Amino acid sequence: MKMKKGFNSQMRSEAKRLKTFVTYDTFSSWTPQEMAAAGFYLTGVKLGVQCFCCSLILFGTNLRKIPIERHRELRPECEFLLGKDVGNIGKYDVRVKSPEKLRGDKARNQEEEARLESFENWPFYAHGTSPRVLSAAGFVFTGKRDTVQCFSCGGCLGNWEEGDDPWKEHAKWFPKCEFLQSKKSSEEIAQYIKSYEGFVHVTGEHFVNSWVRRELPVVSAYCNDSVFANEELRLDTFKDWPHNSPGAVEALVRAGLFYTGIRDIVQCFSCDGCMENWKEGDDPLEDHTKFYPNCVFLQYLKSSAEVTPALQSHCEILKAMDTTGGSNHEDPVTVLSTVAVKLIQNSPNLHVFHLKCDFFSDFESLMTVLASCKELREMEFSGRCFETRPFVTILPNFVSLKILNLECQQFPDKETSEKFAQALGSLRNLEELLLPTGDGIQQVAKLIVQQCLQLPCLRVLVFHHILDDDSVMEIAKGATSGGFQKLETLDLSVNHKITEEGYRNFFQALDNLPNLQVLNICRSLPERIQVQATTVKALSQCVSRLPSLTRLEILSWLLDEEDMKVINAVKERHPQSKRLTVLWKWIVPFSPVIQK
Repeated sequence: MKMKKGFNSQMRSEAKRLKTFVTYDTFSSWTPQEMAAAGFYLTGVKLGVQCFCCSLILFGTNLRKIPIERHRELRPECEFLLGKDVGNIGKYDVRVKSPEKLRGDKARNQEEEARLESFENWPFYAHGTSPRVLSAAGFVFTGKRDTVQCFSCGGCLGNWEEGDDPWKEHAKWFPKCEFLQSKKSSEEIAQYIKSYEGFVHVTGEHFVNSWVRRELPVVSAYCNDSVFANEELRLDTFKDWPHNSPGAVEALVRAGLFYTGIRDIVQCFSCDGCMENWKEGDDPLEDHTKFYPNCVFLQYLKSSAEVTPALQSHCEILKAMDTTGGSNHEDPVTVLSTVAVKLIQNSPNLHVFHLKCDFFSDFESLMTVLASCKELREMEFSGRCFETRPFVTILPNFVSLKILNLECQQFPDKETSEKFAQALGSLRNLEELLLPTGDGIQQVAKLIVQQCLQLPCLRVLVFHHILDDDSVMEIAKGATSGGFQKLETLDLSVNHKITEEGYRNFFQALDNLPNLQVLNICRSLPERIQVQATTVKALSQCVSRLPSLTRLEILSWLLDEEDMKVINAVKERHPQSKRLTVLWKWIVPFSPVIQK
């Protein structure tokens, strides 16, 4: 590697920049990860590092400032730092891009010259890939970064670097394209795919499925960010399955499982549960239910097969219908709703109530009769019949409640959400709280946290899709001030509005949770987050202040070897070192590799 004046397109890729630090002095105060993320690569001249964009050269590190701060101080006009499009390729970026609306007339784009005209403003940093070759391979320039789109199949690809073959990329990611198949033989396409490094058995469809939510063939009401929420894509993973039993494969797929590519280990796309050592006659659905009974996918699978709500018992319903004078001509929803209310009225010692149905004719009457059950300890609503206003109005009456699960519900308006937050303070015996989502809840998240601080028995607290930087800090402040003293599980997963800075501030402030055993800050795969060394350091210090912690879940945090060294060092010194588990790797049926 040599020093180069001006923009260096060969070092646009953060992964390539990181590779240059293989021989770097590890005793430096700056890590290779920090420098590569800040735009620097190792020149090989006296340990000098250089920015690929503005060509700034540094020969020394700074103990007080991280690389990006030093970079900004010395070269504030650097377009990479200013966030302009200079073609930077993030360490974990993939070539497949989100589908676009095709530019121009599709019929005209069938002509190669028309496609070539779309490349008039092809970005300077991608000139290593010829627009003429791209247009010949069926691509039209979208006008966004260096993303191109096939006029025929609609597939979008980007992150083009010098030496890339558009035909090979087209064949690898979109092999079913009609235009591709008309220009290349099946043998040529197969050879392109065979010679491709990494992503074995993976096509563009696997990534596109994360952006375009498809209706699941088994449970249409269920939605999940996983690539393998689609049954057809789960089936694709079994191409190298070691067992010769097609029937068993279909049963595994129907049970929500995909093949990891390791021995005969399969994993659920929803709950992440893994199973192996399959034998003839095993029932995947039965085993899945046995080992992971709380899997959300299984719950939806079960509820979709039920004809009536979970309260039903045929003899009780018939008896109740006779009592209420129900006739065969009445609306079945009204009949079942009346039956449910009647059953609850006749059950004054009811302890647990779960409602899984989409229709209930008189939800207010249901809430009123539930409030009369003074022994009620657990309440869960997971269907669309839920109504926020009557629920919030009657909620303060449930003073004996220990478990409240509303994670499948949404509160759309702020006014009702504020009343809900205020009502939470009345539930002084509450031990487990799984909060609802929705725009209204997001707007009052800080108020909800403040009300939760008044619940002295709280052991489990779950926030999903709600928190931002300010509201998550409210949790840390509350804990530091003496709240949440009995809290054992804090689930803050899939809160994608929290920024890296928000997480870092949260880690730095969180303290005084003597009983916390589980901390979950996972994100969904499409919302994965790449963090700086300072954030990892703050996380590790936070872990060291949680003496009872036995499980840390950080899926979709893009950590490298150096990051894990920091976390593992803290783990070894932790009071629960023998029990502490750090869950940070997704198990997927392919091994992404950095392209050379």
